[in-house]
Amino acid sequence: MPHPVTNSNSKMTMLANPPIFPTHLPAGYECFADETTYDPDQHLALEWPEQILTLAEFGYDKSAIDACASPVAVTSPFRMLSEEGVRVTHQVVSRLKAQRSEIAGDRVPSHLAGGVYRSKFLRDLCACPEILDHLSKIGGTPLAPHSMPSQQLYVNYAPQDLSQAVDAWHFDGIGFDYVLMMSDPGQLKGGAFEYFQGTKFEIAETFNLAVHEVRYGITSELPQDRVIRTRFPAAGYAIFQQGNMVVHRAAKLLAPGDRITMVPGFVSRNLSCPDPTAVHDMPCYGEPGIVAELARHSAWLAQTKLQHLLHSLPLSDDSGQLAANLKNTIADVISVIRELEKAQASAQADKP
Repeated sequence: MPHPVTNSNSKMTMLANPPIFPTHLPAGYECFADETTYDPDQHLALEWPEQILTLAEFGYDKSAIDACASPVAVTSPFRMLSEEGVRVTHQVVSRLKAQRSEIAGDRVPSHLAGGVYRSKFLRDLCACPEILDHLSKIGGTPLAPHSMPSQQLYVNYAPQDLSQAVDAWHFDGIGFDYVLMMSDPGQLKGGAFEYFQGTKFEIAETFNLAVHEVRYGITSELPQDRVIRTRFPAAGYAIFQQGNMVVHRAAKLLAPGDRITMVPGFVSRNLSCPDPTAVHDMPCYGEPGIVAELARHSAWLAQTKLQHLLHSLPLSDDSGQLAANLKNTIADVISVIRELEKAQASAQADKP
């Protein structure tokens, strides 16, 4: 059994407080009124993964690893939920299935976003301190539920068209997540969770793509000698990954089956490394309130960085150094402003 990961790159000079959940739901979401209350004593059965693979083992060089909040790539499956936890959680995600998005030809053709807006049980599960502490030890960095609530929980369902992968090859637009199997894998034919043991840069070069374009989905097969197929022992088991650094997919089902996975997303509270959130794409995602979430996300980042600058700025710096420090501190905000202005201009141009 591997020991907790030590992150030698983590200086912990900018440790953010966990982001605050919004006080109001965005228009378009409705939360269940009659749910079981989440109880970690009843619903969890946390275990440690037998294997923790690092970014170095995937072929990433030092500069790429130093830009990440954690040296971890992906783990082997480990148990998260008790039998009662599986029963209740499966009941909730099955109930949510009626609200899923189904888009033929999409990278993930049958899914639901914003699960924490729709279910208090799932919101409490995703924000559970016991889970956060467990995953933070596995990843070697302090984690919090993602600062954009729509990204705190995706649920992936089996597509009706079996010629499509459940989710095509891609890497994630957020830093950390776990993939939690909610179905009995013994009853499924195909639909395996797979990852490429290599870098996203290799995949981009192989398919002549810009690196960010890999996120949009690749339907071609990857070199089989580099593809690792994960076998979940049962429902309630998960893998943890630094998803923006691991190219992965949920393969095609070979026969109809009730395949459901939950994918809760997280941010590292250590803001010393660049933010991996794909803010350039997210205004196009379409989830209710996502542009406001982006604004909140950038404000959350800037709040800690400005506090750090306030306490650490040398009074001997000249004007050029001060200007550079201020620009770096608010770079996340400026980037999001730029994307929001683009989205607004595009929306105006589309009006008749």
